[in-house]
Amino acid sequence: MKILALIINKTLRRVRGYLHKLVSIPAIYDLSQKLAGGDVTQAILKKELSILPKTGSALDVGGGTGLMRPLLPASWEYTCLDNDPQKLNGFQKKFPKDKVMQASATKIPKPNNTYDLCILSAVSHHLQNPELNSALKEISRVLRPGGQLLFLDALLNADNVAGKILWALDRGSFPRALSDLKRHLENSFVITKSKTWKVFHEYALLICSKKPS
Repeated sequence: MKILALIINKTLRRVRGYLHKLVSIPAIYDLSQKLAGGDVTQAILKKELSILPKTGSALDVGGGTGLMRPLLPASWEYTCLDNDPQKLNGFQKKFPKDKVMQASATKIPKPNNTYDLCILSAVSHHLQNPELNSALKEISRVLRPGGQLLFLDALLNADNVAGKILWALDRGSFPRALSDLKRHLENSFVITKSKTWKVFHEYALLICSKKPS
């Protein structure tokens, strides 16, 4: 049994490595998100973001290829932050008028009170607990008073078979249950809205307000 487990783990690592190289290509990354239920998620997000004012500034932390950009008003100032230059290049080709920032979520090179809205989508499962806490503190710092965080990620649920398979193939090693995510968020934010749904993975959307100083 131990030998079989070693063989399975080795095979999974090889498959995971191949998939990661494949989805690092911006067009394939976008397609993979769509196949994983992105259309349903996009529809939910579009409804939530439809109440935004006509003007504002947004920072998409770990924004990758900018899948969130079409959901915000075109008149908004939008910056895509990511540590992957290949994905940022893909973003710039699609949205040449918008800004890019190659940086870490734990050290955002912007002054306090810069943005009206920050987005953290499908990022938290890539971060260990100290990194996630640091990223959330940084996001809170760069948000203006009254600013909001739109937080989205898939959830860890041992009873969800499809989700377990997807997590086994995912590059992110730190999926969390909803209760754990809320605990981290509440260190820096007030959660004003929470919504969950299932498309293979279970997902959670949490709208958060910056805590008063």
